Amino acid sequence: MEKRKPMETHIGKEIIILSNLIKRRMRSASEALGVTDTQARVIQYISEEGKKREIFQKDIEDTFCVRRSSVTQIIQLLERDGYITRESVERDARLKKLVLTEKGSQIDKVMKKQIKDMEAELKKNISPQEKETLINILYKVRKNLGEEN
Repeated sequence: MEKRKPMETHIGKEIIILSNLIKRRMRSASEALGVTDTQARVIQYISEEGKKREIFQKDIEDTFCVRRSSVTQIIQLLERDGYITRESVERDARLKKLVLTEKGSQIDKVMKKQIKDMEAELKKNISPQEKETLINILYKVRKNLGEEN
């Protein structure tokens, strides 16, 4: 890759390019497992958050900022394909918590390895100090855009 003069570089453009490269790589990894990248992210969310508390459809809607109808479709496909189950909760039979199956846990395990490998690749040839500087700069950029989380 050719080195650019700092004044010629547009931060937003570079972030979009990096984002697209990462998404493409992760999409390819999830599709090789037979799930979409969105399904893989939902599986990972259920896996991680499900260790702390019960997960419901509303949690997916809120976390991913996705409409109810879209989340319903995602959940129905994940259930149909055997990655999750919906289970009633004792306190309210109308509520159905989302639980990973063994098949879903396997997808989660493989995707976590893919993420770990991707992170290692991203950090290659970057010193710990450079990484810290990059993270601080990216945080500032997010803050500039009004998104601090």
